[in-house]
Amino acid sequence: MNSYTEWRIGLLLTFALGCASRDVFSEELLAAWVSPKHLLVHLHFDQVTSASRLHTSFPHAIRHLVATIPLHDVELSLTAGRWRYKEWGWPLVPVKAVGAVLDATFHSGLEAPILDAHWAALVNALSGLSCASLSLLQAPGSVSGGGVRVQELLRLITSGGNNWAEGPIGITGQRLHAMLPHEPFCTENLTPWLRLLPCRDQGGLASLLRHRHTVFGAEYVSLSLKLERIAGADQGQQVVRLVQTFTLVLRTAASPQPHLDAPPPDMNLDLESILGARVDHFCPAAIRSEVFLAEPQGPASATTWAAPGGTASCQPEADEARSGAAARVASVLPPLRRYDTLELLEIRGWALGLRLPSPHPQLSAQRREAAGKETQVDGDGWAGRDLQVVTGPGADLLVERYVTGAGLLKGGMVLRMERSAELRARLADTRSSGCDSSGGGDGGTCASSVVCVNQVFPWYVRPWMHTLLVLYDGQNPLPMQKVSLRSHLVAQQVRPAVQRSSPGVLDLCLRVPPTVAEVQLRIAFSKAFLTVFEYPPDAHRGFDVPAALVSYMDPFYALDVQWRAHTEGSLGNGGVEADADGGVASPLLRALSRDAVQQVFSGGLLVPLAAPDFSMPYNVICLSSTVLAVYFGAIVNLLTRRGSTDASSTPERARASTRGKVLQAVLMLVLFVALALYLDAELRERVKGLLTGLGFPTH
Repeated sequence: MNSYTEWRIGLLLTFALGCASRDVFSEELLAAWVSPKHLLVHLHFDQVTSASRLHTSFPHAIRHLVATIPLHDVELSLTAGRWRYKEWGWPLVPVKAVGAVLDATFHSGLEAPILDAHWAALVNALSGLSCASLSLLQAPGSVSGGGVRVQELLRLITSGGNNWAEGPIGITGQRLHAMLPHEPFCTENLTPWLRLLPCRDQGGLASLLRHRHTVFGAEYVSLSLKLERIAGADQGQQVVRLVQTFTLVLRTAASPQPHLDAPPPDMNLDLESILGARVDHFCPAAIRSEVFLAEPQGPASATTWAAPGGTASCQPEADEARSGAAARVASVLPPLRRYDTLELLEIRGWALGLRLPSPHPQLSAQRREAAGKETQVDGDGWAGRDLQVVTGPGADLLVERYVTGAGLLKGGMVLRMERSAELRARLADTRSSGCDSSGGGDGGTCASSVVCVNQVFPWYVRPWMHTLLVLYDGQNPLPMQKVSLRSHLVAQQVRPAVQRSSPGVLDLCLRVPPTVAEVQLRIAFSKAFLTVFEYPPDAHRGFDVPAALVSYMDPFYALDVQWRAHTEGSLGNGGVEADADGGVASPLLRALSRDAVQQVFSGGLLVPLAAPDFSMPYNVICLSSTVLAVYFGAIVNLLTRRGSTDASSTPERARASTRGKVLQAVLMLVLFVALALYLDAELRERVKGLLTGLGFPTH
């Protein structure tokens, strides 16, 4: 028994016997090719604690935050770049909106002033923990409360509801949501995020993020921090879970794809070399440290590769009692090859040494044809063959958004959704089968034919709801069918914006026939006028409108499909913890399980507003400063100028001259204070409050 195995057994026994801190930490990584030149790397860190004070790995700042603020859950994400659905396909991991997004659910029953105070405290705490400029999230104009979650929407739809007058279903607390689409994301946000981990970036899988130039040179970078309160097994026990994820899509410097008759080049696609960092040490606090590499799909998906010592694979499977649709779902989800980082460090001694499959399908086919069915071992001790590029399922729904119209007073917004032929075929099959798998029936609304849109409008963008137009395949079905728009609505909620107080929120669910390939929503809006102090430094860039969230239910993923552990030969399960049904007890795999509710974020949107002539305030400031300078210069000259000495001057005349200068000084001070009170409204309010506190009447 080696030292690493003894250390793991000792650590597991310590947690089994129950230590004082009761902290559990696990780290996992997923790597998959999304295109021949782009590699997806997703890191998942999970920390759970049931202790109230003493901790060995759980961050004390997070525990203090939960103890002081009545939270159910809170999630903060910082994202730079956007996911390219046409080029990269459907993502294996959840995709976030561009910028900063804060979503929090507080305990129910809080009054508005208390809720605002807790929200401000939460924003300040997260700003300090992430070193992000989240102060604008405290502004009432960026906070939208009472949003509806998509899961609750579909449950409401299938239950026959048509509005949200009674509030969102399934949410036991008060939810607040805020977005900053233009919030930058850089290395100063990653450093404090890493400090929440037990080993920072000095050990474990987080060491792969040490090369900041590679990390922030990615085309898509997303960081998230999710905190939730969970009811413990014992009555009254509070369990806190902190989930930290980091996702990036790197553009690799892959060599050109060779011809079939050319000799195979030496492809050294090492995970650590691509990231520019390596794992030198394991993290002692981690009871689970695993790496998952996605295998290719298609006819070549049966070939696998493994590190010496053997690892278990995770295949997506469904219940055998279900129909053949579950098998089709399992064939779409890529198989994953699992590696234990402790075993890899034991073999290599100084790095993981994980080689990725080749991103060139033709090269892999050539090597398989040359190698035949015999398994060969290369110089590094790797067994197996090169694999095809991992190409995930294509994007079933493409969403784009743009602004129409000209001028600075009015405009229009178009949200375009395009469904793939495969998605339309699946929806048609579900409709023909009575829509039982999606929760609806022939007599009610089929949830699979419903598309929900959530759009937040800043208060300075004022949409006109009577101009809302829905186009199916480029044609407006409403005048042709002589029906109202309400007959196509399944559910809706509209919260008008309050000027300089809160944004407007539009939640809309439409019944879209399965044969429709393209859906467009058009709405006209007017633009508000802002004061000169409300414009950012780059006023002519435009103002950001938060991303729209489009949600729909795909019956293809309505079945219960998950990754399950499989072993090879007599290798055993490699220490894989299993659930009661045989599934891998992995926080990462549980988070990546496909849900029937699919969500797509649109891209960013800039709306130009009428900007004032900023040269006019500059001219006024210059003129006012010149006048004040001349005025005060003359006054100072008058007060400091000395007259000619006269022998006949008496002490009485000298005292009279002094009193005159003092009077002039007092007069100048009074005029200066009066001018300051006239120009500064905030100073007037302060003086008024001071006089009121002293008992002087102010009216």
